[in-house]
Amino acid sequence: MMQKRTIYSLLLTSLLLVCAFSLASAQNTVTFQSKNAARCDANVLNVTVTNAGDISAFEVVAEISSTGGGAFFDAVNVVWDPAFVGALTHRIVDLSGVDNVSPDTIRIAGMLIDAGDACLGAGATVVAQVEFTTNDVCDGTIDLHGATFTCPANPAVVASTQFVDCATTDLVAATVTPGVVTIVNRVPTIDPIADATLHWGDVYVGSITGDDLDLPNGCEVLSYSKVSGPANLTVNSATGAIVWPTQGVDVCTHTVEVAVTDKCGAQATTSFEICVQNTPPVLTCPTETTNIIWGAEATGVVSGTDPDGGPAGLLYSVVNFDGPGSASVDPVTGVWTWPTLEENNYIGTFTLCLAVTDGANVCSPCSPANADTCCVTINVIPTINVAIEKTHGTLQGTYEEVSIYLDSTINPPNEMGGFDFLIQYDASALQFQAASPGQLLLDCGWEYFTYRYGANGNCGAGACPSGVLRVVAIAETNNGANHPLCFSGASGELVKLSFLVSNDRTFECMYVPIRFIWYDCGDNGISSKTGDTLFLSRNVYNYDDTVNVATDSPFPTLFGAPDVCDTYDKAFPLRLVDFQNGGIDIICADSIDGRGDLNLNGILNEVADVVLYSNYFVYGISVFNNIPAQTAASDVNADGIPLSVGDLVYLTRIVVGDALPYPKVSPVDVNLTNTNGTLAVGDDVKMGAAFLVVSGNVAPTLLASNMDLKYAFDGVNTRILVYSMEAESFTGQFVNVPGEVISLEMATYEGYPVSLAKLPTSYSLSQNYPNPFNPTTTISFGLPVSGQYLLTVYNVNGQEVAKFSGMAEAGMHEVVWDASNNASGIYLYRLEADQFTATKKMVLLK
Repeated sequence: MMQKRTIYSLLLTSLLLVCAFSLASAQNTVTFQSKNAARCDANVLNVTVTNAGDISAFEVVAEISSTGGGAFFDAVNVVWDPAFVGALTHRIVDLSGVDNVSPDTIRIAGMLIDAGDACLGAGATVVAQVEFTTNDVCDGTIDLHGATFTCPANPAVVASTQFVDCATTDLVAATVTPGVVTIVNRVPTIDPIADATLHWGDVYVGSITGDDLDLPNGCEVLSYSKVSGPANLTVNSATGAIVWPTQGVDVCTHTVEVAVTDKCGAQATTSFEICVQNTPPVLTCPTETTNIIWGAEATGVVSGTDPDGGPAGLLYSVVNFDGPGSASVDPVTGVWTWPTLEENNYIGTFTLCLAVTDGANVCSPCSPANADTCCVTINVIPTINVAIEKTHGTLQGTYEEVSIYLDSTINPPNEMGGFDFLIQYDASALQFQAASPGQLLLDCGWEYFTYRYGANGNCGAGACPSGVLRVVAIAETNNGANHPLCFSGASGELVKLSFLVSNDRTFECMYVPIRFIWYDCGDNGISSKTGDTLFLSRNVYNYDDTVNVATDSPFPTLFGAPDVCDTYDKAFPLRLVDFQNGGIDIICADSIDGRGDLNLNGILNEVADVVLYSNYFVYGISVFNNIPAQTAASDVNADGIPLSVGDLVYLTRIVVGDALPYPKVSPVDVNLTNTNGTLAVGDDVKMGAAFLVVSGNVAPTLLASNMDLKYAFDGVNTRILVYSMEAESFTGQFVNVPGEVISLEMATYEGYPVSLAKLPTSYSLSQNYPNPFNPTTTISFGLPVSGQYLLTVYNVNGQEVAKFSGMAEAGMHEVVWDASNNASGIYLYRLEADQFTATKKMVLLK
């Protein structure tokens, strides 16, 4: 027993003070457990003693060293395993070689010293745990391996890992199986982030939630970042807060990838989508059809509204158009236009589709639209062209037919249900005979046709004046089974008018107009086939296609239905009728044959003509074989009256040489003044005679001393002749008549006809016409003598707004004032000429 204690004492001394040599034994080992450990991690590893036989003591000497990455233990401790009981209860832990700087040395020992203790039986026993805390490095290894220990007191004594045999108390060498602690950085984790939807202009706010198993160890710090995504999306690196103030350019789907990163650079990422939406604009088109007349420009406006006001200003565009030509829209205002042509392919109903966009990005399904469309319907209605025929070379004293035509090559044409034409003609030159349906009406089987004139006519508020004729036709009435076959045609005759052309030779070579005239809005109206729309005048043309300028004239007017007719209650009248005036061209007598050639043999004023003329007076018109030509040749004395005894007398004088034939002459222009009934002509042309018709029963006074005067009252008017039996002439004042001069004819001393220009006898300023007006009006004034004039227009504040001045000859003059740039209101105009001044008022009404 003493011997064993001595051995244990020696072993204890060896363990504590000295190092004894050891003998290798494959069956006797000390094993340090290997494991992975986290950074800054408090962990343990087992120390296992494996002994081939029972041992009464063991000593373990181990070195802890950093073998890579700077890994080491910040703290080391050794504790005995709780299950290591009942043997070698005298135990020692020596940590004097530990300073937490690599390398550190640890020594542990277990010995059989105390009474009642027992040896450690053969086998593998976990005897202790090394408690450690890893340092803050991202990776690396720490080895625990066998080592020697030099006794400080006796450097010659070196201790190592060894056992003591329980039976023999011999020292038994033992090997050490190293343990390796590998520091492993644990990768952080990141929570999924839900997809989001918001409207542009809103701010996206979110957050990143990250975690790391190293966080509880106290040395881990996580940072947050954006991997990819919109440029102005930010991530707070410390908190993970995500902020994105969206803009209009951001509309669409954006993929955002964010990351959480630990101190060692390990990273976890997640992706999510943000849908930035846009509310598209709404485009409103008018629901009613736009009706226009071909040749005009169709126009309208569409209105877009944008609930979210962006992201850009609204822009309008044409999506498609099924009509001819090109339609366009102002990209900013939404005003669309389509210029039409008077061509058949422009007739019909067309659809113009327009779009408005706010310029936002488009992507599906996030924000699938940035625009809206709508369509407008345009109905192009062709014109109706109605023309009065113009004849050529009409003979006087004959009947002439003048047709009113529907003149058109339009396909398809406008269908008509009826028309109401009001026609004006010169009753002194033409005597109306009758009106009849034209061939187009007959072919189509129109049911109703009539005409009225004179006291039986209907012109405005009463009967029609002389020279005005109304013609009415209706396609169908509710009075029978008959129905018209057609309502229009490409062209055709609507009405046939019959006139007797005056034989008064003063009308020869003249053009006698036959024109459309308006007394009210219904005149010259054409009804649609169904009767729901009235077609009014658009343009009025003269026979030579020049435009009869359509001023807004009051009734009666030759310029078309005035603007007052453009009113409606339930049916809107359409201005689509173009009227063309016509008339009768009376042939010149010398175009038929020479004056005085009664027998038409080409020899003027010979005895055979006298014989034939005398036979006419005895036997009548039957002696002529070409009545129009011979009648035209009969006006030998050029007084405008054919087949008169005066012509026979004058023809006889020419044949016997007592008179010369009359040449074909043009009228001579002569100025005439009437001053309080005193008539005077200029001094530049000698007058041979004057014939006046004066209203009422008056007694004229002859003022030309070398002339003769004859007059007589016919029961209504006084007929006055100023002439000379002695072939005298006159100029200046020639007669005074106390009454209204109804007509005046004069001839020069040479027998030439006279064209009279009546000169004013005093200064005058006429009321402007029209009045009210918009925007132009005509101001007339009279000057009895040539001289300077000044016409000034003032507003009601007395400010001058227009001025006209110059030198003018004696006569009536007109000035046109265009007030397009002036505001509505009352204006004054003043005339100054010589010592004369006058002021009148006018109204501009826009």
